[in-house]
Amino acid sequence: MGAQQDSDRDTRHVAAGGAAQVASGKSGAQWQGKACTAHEPLQDSPRPCLCPTDAHEPAPAPLTPPSVARQVDLERLAEESAYFQALARSGMQEAVARQLELPHVSSGAFHAILEFVFTGHFAVGVEELLSAGQAASYLQVPAFLARCWPALNAHLSPHNCLTLLRFAEAIGCPEMRAELCRFLSTELLELAPITRDLASVLREELAQLRERGPLQLCLLRKENLGIQPGPEMQALRGLYRLPLGRVGTWHRASTLPFQAKKWSFSAAQLLNYLFLIGGYREPRGTRGFTFRMAAFRYNPLANRWQPTAPLLKRRRHFSTAVSGQHIYAIGGWYLDSLLAPDVSTALYAAVERYDPWHDTWAFVSSLPLTDITFAISLSHDVPLCTAQADCLYALGSVRRTGEKLLLRYDVQADTWQELLPTLTKADTDLPGLYFLGGSEPLYVLGGNARENVLTSFSPEARRWGPARSLPRCALAGQGVVPASSWQPRTWARCCGWS
Repeated sequence: MGAQQDSDRDTRHVAAGGAAQVASGKSGAQWQGKACTAHEPLQDSPRPCLCPTDAHEPAPAPLTPPSVARQVDLERLAEESAYFQALARSGMQEAVARQLELPHVSSGAFHAILEFVFTGHFAVGVEELLSAGQAASYLQVPAFLARCWPALNAHLSPHNCLTLLRFAEAIGCPEMRAELCRFLSTELLELAPITRDLASVLREELAQLRERGPLQLCLLRKENLGIQPGPEMQALRGLYRLPLGRVGTWHRASTLPFQAKKWSFSAAQLLNYLFLIGGYREPRGTRGFTFRMAAFRYNPLANRWQPTAPLLKRRRHFSTAVSGQHIYAIGGWYLDSLLAPDVSTALYAAVERYDPWHDTWAFVSSLPLTDITFAISLSHDVPLCTAQADCLYALGSVRRTGEKLLLRYDVQADTWQELLPTLTKADTDLPGLYFLGGSEPLYVLGGNARENVLTSFSPEARRWGPARSLPRCALAGQGVVPASSWQPRTWARCCGWS
């Protein structure tokens, strides 16, 4: 790293260092540097500590290193540092005088940077990571910075991540801030006690960071009531992903986070997490069994499941809808029943809302089903509810006339209302309803014995659109679309066709 005059110039390691004393490497002309005093980098941005300390041990007294001068090859340094490259071309007094003082760069950090530039050796202990990263950011040495962040990641924890984030913002280091935001976004809900109290702008930034990256198709079995334990069941207990937009094959990314012979769950996607909500059957005694209410959250960035709070009501075959940053559970039947619902089965009118930041469920206004002539089918396989803006929509039938009626839930006002007019048999023959979705307008898929039918309803105009025939087919199920194995990913809901 050093330089001797003329042909005797050689490269040598520097044992201690502060600021630069740089040689241009031409005819022995030296950039004799005033040494800087190696204090903390910035007085107004104290550097946090990455290493745990004993609370009973007295804090060590700060050391003030002596001033140190160095001679280095400016041309080589400028190849790695945009700071020195600009300085060498600037014609400033420091460049002409071959003398530079770096008061904001600590001696240990500068020594580590010089050693990396001239020997390729990265030797930074955990205690020097922050000062080295700050110095490399100040001197614009991207190759050195790229080695700092993996080392920093190994020491990130819920206890220091916010302190480090504030430090990165205080010293103006976008690379360090980006690395910390990546850490927080990857564990957004796992770190909910921390992230839920962040400023709304930063929290939204972290949420959006999770939604970048190429898509993948995700497949899992949400319900099993018939297949017995064996190789076939083991295959069904997997979560599978298929990359989209490029050549790829299905692969088993994870295993469902419970051991059971029978289970029934509904799915929802929020903040790029997959939520499974419902329950499964477990043995009780020698011959009995019971259904355990359960819910799980899958983080595709970490490929990890985690249990979450279960529903308040024991229900299955219910619909889910996401509005804002809440999940709503609507409809469904009693969880413990293994029989398929029929005309005598009572639908749950209670609606529940899930808060992911506090991992809690709460009741909101119930479905307005006081009129016993109104029937609504809300199931995880026939999703007849959807969310648009700050409203939820549920589609049902008036039993006496067969008319189709939309219900709208105002999330802010916590109220339900009927949206008229209804869709009558004179408008279209639509005894079966399969799917409700879209934005403006809402699209309705249904059918009769002869054909499938697609129609629409505009909540703003309060008007049904024309009905269009579709080829006869069966519709059931839901799907989700995530993204690549390491980048943040986006999920999307879709219908299953058969």
